[in-house]
Amino acid sequence: MSSLDPDRFLTQHITTTTGIGGRIKQVAEDFVVGEIINYHQILDPRSESFILPGKKGLFLHFVLIKNDIDTSSALDWISKLWKIQRNNFSIAGSKDKKALTAQRVSVWGAKTKFEKKLIQNLSFPTMQTKALCMKLKEIRLGNLWGNYFDITVREIKYPKERISKRIKETQKEIESKGGILNSFGQQRFGDKRPITHIVGKRLLQEDVKGAIKNYIGKAFETESEEIKKARTIFWENENPKETLNILPSHLRIERKILKELDKRKNDYFQAFNSLPLQFQKLFIHAYQSFLFNKYLQIRIENYDMNLNKQLTGEIKHEEKIFVPIIGATTELSGQANEIYDRIFEEEGINLKNFQKPFIKKIGGKGTQRALSFKPEKIEIIEIEDDDLNTGKTKARLSFEIMKGSYATEFLREIMKN
Repeated sequence: MSSLDPDRFLTQHITTTTGIGGRIKQVAEDFVVGEIINYHQILDPRSESFILPGKKGLFLHFVLIKNDIDTSSALDWISKLWKIQRNNFSIAGSKDKKALTAQRVSVWGAKTKFEKKLIQNLSFPTMQTKALCMKLKEIRLGNLWGNYFDITVREIKYPKERISKRIKETQKEIESKGGILNSFGQQRFGDKRPITHIVGKRLLQEDVKGAIKNYIGKAFETESEEIKKARTIFWENENPKETLNILPSHLRIERKILKELDKRKNDYFQAFNSLPLQFQKLFIHAYQSFLFNKYLQIRIENYDMNLNKQLTGEIKHEEKIFVPIIGATTELSGQANEIYDRIFEEEGINLKNFQKPFIKKIGGKGTQRALSFKPEKIEIIEIEDDDLNTGKTKARLSFEIMKGSYATEFLREIMKN
């Protein structure tokens, strides 16, 4: 089975109920995400205005509202328009690309420009900034409670009553089993090109050339013919100039790497190092997430499906069970060690791979992640005829999830796709 196959990097369903089927994200507005910040304030992207918490200080804060654009690209554009270094921008976490989302952003070094009115709110079809204000503290990774979701599932073939019944049955089973597997969702590996973890493994093996070759040159059937042609040229010839001639301009990261390769005569290591450090880290983190998902899969298939039962080597804290995410400082024992030993053998790696200086710089030290999670405040808002798909039904749900967990994992349980 290919490591690009979803069955390899996503976990199986924990519930046994029949799903409602359907599809998500037919349009970006079907997937509304609002960051939940201090005092449980929800930054709903459909709101007209926001009042951000915090004392006055030297950091510029604002709410970024984006529609069908990834967080990194939106911030790249804002940094260019405001003429402020990209590394001065910080966020609590990225949001889905094909979605309508809102989140806080902080910027260092913008005070003078803001006071001189050289920085003002931006408004474009794909992104807006709102609530510009000066605050005392920087927004750092993890500075949020979680996220609010308002999701429309479309193209459901079942009648309204059956859809409602199935959703409620799944909710009940989730409760009885102690939650949902706290897997990393497909966004972690790439929605259209699930390759981030493959690149991460190559980097872990210190094969930087192989990592870049996969990132740029691995073509996917879902891509346009133009993109597939460009990727194939690079895969076969490793010719950055020829690839650049036909690779579309919106593939900014690929083009940046190719330009560096052309300038540095195919020095792959230097080309990789030209990327922002935060972006470099995505790949090792994705591979760590892949290993974590494999752990969960083996755990429920070969050890215990009860998410309230602790295995040896796992940690219990405040009634929650935590599982190791492998990194440089990870120490394993008991059944947790057994599971990871099996994964290491399958993957051809070991803990020492994570302890090399290059990997320490671009990878995680290792941490603990909750085994399961429970969505909160689940509400079926409406179930009605699907206005975009004749003869089909749509279901609109809202819920909240604490930071670090994926709404798509809850939706996979509901939909069973």
